[in-house]
Amino acid sequence: MAGSKSILVVAGEVSGDMHAAGVIRQLKSKNSKLKIYGMGGPQMAQAGMDVREDLTRQALIGFWEVVKHYPWIKKRFDQCVEWMEKERPDLVFLVDYPGFNLRLAEKAHQLGIPVCYYVAPQVWAWHKSRIHQIRRVVKKLLVILPFEERFFKNEKVNAVYVGHPLVEEMPFKPLSRGQALKKYRVPADRKPVLCVMPGSRKGEIEKLWPLCVEAARAFLQKYPKAAFVVPQPAGLDRKSYSGIGPKDPFFFVKAPAYDIRRVCDAAWVKSGTGTLETALLKTPMVVIYKVSALSAFLAKRFLTIPYVSLVNILFKRKLVTELLQEQATATNLVIETEKILKDPKVRRTQIQGFRVLEKNLSHSSKASGNCAAEILKLLAVQK
Repeated sequence: MAGSKSILVVAGEVSGDMHAAGVIRQLKSKNSKLKIYGMGGPQMAQAGMDVREDLTRQALIGFWEVVKHYPWIKKRFDQCVEWMEKERPDLVFLVDYPGFNLRLAEKAHQLGIPVCYYVAPQVWAWHKSRIHQIRRVVKKLLVILPFEERFFKNEKVNAVYVGHPLVEEMPFKPLSRGQALKKYRVPADRKPVLCVMPGSRKGEIEKLWPLCVEAARAFLQKYPKAAFVVPQPAGLDRKSYSGIGPKDPFFFVKAPAYDIRRVCDAAWVKSGTGTLETALLKTPMVVIYKVSALSAFLAKRFLTIPYVSLVNILFKRKLVTELLQEQATATNLVIETEKILKDPKVRRTQIQGFRVLEKNLSHSSKASGNCAAEILKLLAVQK
């Protein structure tokens, strides 16, 4: 394959930045002459991509949040279209971020540029009408959940199951509880220790962090020696976590902090990739989620499955409790956490379920390498 091939890559969230970075490293290792540029985040830049705009700085959730930031989004979108028109990349590689990326795939298709899409939009959960667009504009869809390949192939979409990127992105040296607490400067006499993950976006933290603070203070009334570990995502500073005082036992650590999350007694996790991470770490959890009233209304109208967390979706029944919207209260969060701490059956059921999920997500090879191989196949057939 000629070394002058170019790929325009777009990923718009922290998880997408991480997933795309692994693929970029694999592509660079196989063909160092590839020109890879576009929009993404710091991890993609470290992997060797020319990141012209950091989309992860303004990751948004919900319909209303997107509407409020439409001018910023439109400007970024127009930039990508301009690059496609002027630089004519050989391939457009899009990672997750469906609201933005499916529209960009449409533009690429109109320009005759093939599109490879990684991390499929969850059309099996909602927005099923998007399948028609995916079938028409996406040359190859790289899926990360085992059931998705059959689902999309039944819909006449060229889908390939590559494995889940988290399985390869989570290598770490397990530490004992004492070692982990010492490493992150959490006093050894603190118990129980809870992991608090209100999200990786400012909008998520604005909605969920006050709930976590309120629940933590209520929890301390019953468990005065409790501690709360907060993995702080890259790009966010402590100012994002407002409303805490010097006596609040929150311990901020640099994300992903898998070694201490693994030894926590329970976790409060925003619905999303973090729930699957937590499951792979075998840490029992309660899932929390809040969006604007308008976004919640639209989600209820279009959602076609009974759960929102990946853990429950993949397990096909309620394995972990989901506290959504008006159910996401400090009282409910404390009650559900106590069930995990006090009822061995609840704890055991979750951990056994997590082991099943891990087995189901296993793949014979790494997702990033599989993605790179599929991309190189596409490039090889381009004139």
